[in-house]
Amino acid sequence: MLRSIVLVSLALVWKPDYTAAQSSEYEYVVVGSGPGGGPLAVELAKSGHSVLLLEAGSDLSDDPIYQDTSRASEAANDARTRWDFFVKHSDDPERELKYEHMTWRTTNGSFYVGLEPPEGAEQLGIYYPRAATLGGCAMHNAAVLHLPSDKNWDYIADITGDDSWRASEMRKIFEEIENCHYLENGTAGHGFSGWLDSNQGNDFWLSNATDGTALLKAVAEASGSVGNNTGSAISDAELRNLLNRDINALDPNRDQLTGIFGMATHTDAAGRRFSPANYIKKALKENPELPLTVQLNSFLTGITWDQLRDFEPPAVMSIDYVVGPSAYKADPRYDPSRNTTTGFSWVGKELIIAGGTFNTPQILKLSGVGPAAELEKHNITVVADLPGVGANLGDNYEGGVLSLASKPFQGLSGPYVVQLKTSVSDGNRDIYAWQLNSGFEGFWPGWPDNFGPNVLTIPFVHMDPRSSGKGTVELRSADPFEPPEINFRFFEGDGEKDLQAMLEAVKFGHRLKSLLPESSGLTPFDEKHPCRGDDSADCTDESIKEYLKLQAYSHHASGTCAIGNVSDPMSVLDSKFRVKGVKGLRVVDASVFPKPPGAFPVLPTFMISMKAAKDILGGA
Repeated sequence: MLRSIVLVSLALVWKPDYTAAQSSEYEYVVVGSGPGGGPLAVELAKSGHSVLLLEAGSDLSDDPIYQDTSRASEAANDARTRWDFFVKHSDDPERELKYEHMTWRTTNGSFYVGLEPPEGAEQLGIYYPRAATLGGCAMHNAAVLHLPSDKNWDYIADITGDDSWRASEMRKIFEEIENCHYLENGTAGHGFSGWLDSNQGNDFWLSNATDGTALLKAVAEASGSVGNNTGSAISDAELRNLLNRDINALDPNRDQLTGIFGMATHTDAAGRRFSPANYIKKALKENPELPLTVQLNSFLTGITWDQLRDFEPPAVMSIDYVVGPSAYKADPRYDPSRNTTTGFSWVGKELIIAGGTFNTPQILKLSGVGPAAELEKHNITVVADLPGVGANLGDNYEGGVLSLASKPFQGLSGPYVVQLKTSVSDGNRDIYAWQLNSGFEGFWPGWPDNFGPNVLTIPFVHMDPRSSGKGTVELRSADPFEPPEINFRFFEGDGEKDLQAMLEAVKFGHRLKSLLPESSGLTPFDEKHPCRGDDSADCTDESIKEYLKLQAYSHHASGTCAIGNVSDPMSVLDSKFRVKGVKGLRVVDASVFPKPPGAFPVLPTFMISMKAAKDILGGA
């Protein structure tokens, strides 16, 4: 019998009285309560199976910071839930030092963010916060609910030969999980009785938002939302129609449609955040006898494998874990003298890892599943040699245009989205953009910067990037509490088309600002990034591309345990989420996607959670 280390977390059981779990054996153990693991655990339990759900953090789903999605930056900065990862964007140390929000640890233990660190400061890297709390990263995000293109789903079906991944089939899963609050009941392509509440921004603000209306008209014209109309000719009725367009509509041309849409979110009918935490707690409240045990503040430290049968692959037999808050060193409250207790559970049927794109490959590697050479380097016994574990790290590229208007904005608009198709698109829209009356240029400790009430940011996400997917998540040591080494390798290989797409997104921002009338009082704008004021040298196509290459950021990592054809040596999972080379082990989180899925991976991950439940309960 071979013992091997893994990570996760565990502590108090989520029951109304928070009593501890009594059983030491469960049919299914799910690691991680986020968009992949949380809903899956509930579905398995509702089918009568005993389930242990391990969550590294606590439950803060009733806290106003987490219920109000407009406070997402507060949630992401909250030391009670965040895990501080620091990543690289390339293998070039000099290039890394040009990143304007590089983070350092000063000699007094505080963070410094910038290009001129104080003497003695330790370079940490580029900040990439994750959430350790019931509901996972669905608790600190902006709650954007955006379906990926049909191509994203069909690609998985093509490489695996499994037609259950076809976009038409995945749409059925979306309909099954959705509880839509913004469309008439029965609207084709949507669901109205699922677990996942959805909402979308509307036009309620339009009548009282003078500056917001002016900006919206400029956005409409710059994006071609209303054909050849000029900004002054756009009627309020046309604007209202745009703001109420369904961004996730069942439309054969949906992936090509551009212009303004309402912003869909995973929020309830009252506009509060709705996440897997809500689903978990609702399920336990409705059925106190549900065979689901939710262990909070709990961290998986080991998997025991059954290797007694030479003619069968190694099988998961049991797990070990520690109980106590802030066990992982990425937790800003981590204390090496922390008090923890240990736990143990037999796994009757399967262990399902849903720890996220960074932690899941770390868990597998520490358990002996991964590239043999890397495991042997850390004296970890190889259980299954899978070179794809921790490879294929991908993400969307993000950037924006940040400017100061000539006066403070009054009555700026509610949430909406503009989608664009650039000249280098493969046929589908490839830019997802929005506007903010705040500074937003990525993530760093304490973000965002305060530019005052005059600021206008036009952030954007570049979907379906070509040069993404070259990154890695590698072990620093065999210590399960030590965060891994993460390198995205942005723009490695053919990045020119991605930079061109982002350049065109910047030019869209420039154009919409130029379309604002002088009577608005907002013009002229003082641009801070990527161009700087009136410096024309900073505003050539090449200088903008160089800025984007150095300062692009991201927040939607995926791909490090990719699904693929089982004959592909770099694939980690088969089409049913099963880890190759072992038995009783699956992965269900954003790490499974072979390519970044659309603009935001949270909805695709909600969807694969239900798909995995169907596969498991169907006997696959």
